[in-house]
Amino acid sequence: MKSLSVRKLKRSVDLFFRKPAVDACVMVFILLSVVLILIEFYHAFDAQKLHIVILANNIITAIFIVELSLRWFAAPSSKAHWREYWIDWISVIPVFRPVRILRFLRALRLLRLFRFGFLAHRFARTFEPRQYASALREDVAHYAGPQAEIILLVPYLFEMLSNLLDDGRVTKEARQKVCQAMAYFITPFDVLPEEVYGVEGYVDQCYVALYVCKELLALLPYFVLDEAWEGEGTFSEVVSLLPEVEKNLQPENIQKIHRYLGLK
Repeated sequence: MKSLSVRKLKRSVDLFFRKPAVDACVMVFILLSVVLILIEFYHAFDAQKLHIVILANNIITAIFIVELSLRWFAAPSSKAHWREYWIDWISVIPVFRPVRILRFLRALRLLRLFRFGFLAHRFARTFEPRQYASALREDVAHYAGPQAEIILLVPYLFEMLSNLLDDGRVTKEARQKVCQAMAYFITPFDVLPEEVYGVEGYVDQCYVALYVCKELLALLPYFVLDEAWEGEGTFSEVVSLLPEVEKNLQPENIQKIHRYLGLK
């Protein structure tokens, strides 16, 4: 029971930090902190006002420490957290106060250019599908909402598409459809942006992957598709979830997806 309560708490904290409004508040504090650091560094005010500036900076630093601690608590793993936030932690250590200006870089997180970054890597020929699938897995790790059966499939579906792309038995026509589905994952233009819908914004990616997988049944031998699937259950069981996924999308959203990708 205690373990279940902790998981629920972690999920609540994780969902809280995914809200765009929270990112906006963090950005405001980062910008304010940078301004205060510059004022403090150049001694722009007299001693009395400078004391207020230092106090305000210390309060903001305390807020950052609480923020980072909560993010650490809610992270799927400590390794993943430290890989992303090590500069942020250095910037809040009092003895490294001048380094705190590096937190200005975190303002870019407001733009949520996560998938833009991977798209850039792809064009630079350094895109690694396994790394992207791992990032997706971390993103959905704490989700336990009503659409969990669908959302938790997303990393495995992307992995399956990656496996098919590397499989020499996949025909040219089938490969084109696989690329269509992968492109929808990587590009930032989707009908349910995660910036607005949170983790549940992956429903449209799940729909595209399952729709394409269903079409692949007519183009490839079943065993090729089943071998590419690395998740729980069989490939046919996974594809059978397509009608359930459709129920979670408005008809107009499905039409937009089809027009965007040129699907039938």
